[in-house]
Amino acid sequence: MHDELQRLAALDLEHCRNADLEARAGTHRARLAVLGVPPSELDRAAARVQDALRRVLEDPIGRWILGPRAEARSELGITVRGDTLEHLRLDRTFVDEGVRWIIDFKTSTHEGGDLDAFLDSEVERYRAQLERYARAMGAFEDRPIRVGLYFPLLRSFRDWAPRSVATPRARER
Repeated sequence: MHDELQRLAALDLEHCRNADLEARAGTHRARLAVLGVPPSELDRAAARVQDALRRVLEDPIGRWILGPRAEARSELGITVRGDTLEHLRLDRTFVDEGVRWIIDFKTSTHEGGDLDAFLDSEVERYRAQLERYARAMGAFEDRPIRVGLYFPLLRSFRDWAPRSVATPRARER
């Protein structure tokens, strides 16, 4: 899924249509097989990838995240030095209106009553990870940073200003 989102980000989304996704269905199935998805699950898994990609193309927020932006990168690898080296991979990052965005894709589904409660719990579950990404990127630049979780299958997006990133003014002291 992440590879396909990276591929979409490299395309002109204005000309990308569902037919383009359908043409890649066999590729999705083959890649899932290589990743170890059991043969009995391949059709269902490939259909889920297709569904998620279709939803991204139909979702204005998904198109905003994957669209052309300043300093946009998908699957950006960075290494942070602390007591040990830590290798991080950011699903999507870009600058929009002077703000550095760091987006993590989640292919979770939710079947049940309270979608907002589920999304809130996912924010708390992944908060430390995204704030670690923000601290790492904050070491390279002085612009404001926002982080977010994007759920293609749910067409949902949650974002926030990380608590643990120093503001540019605080770094100058």
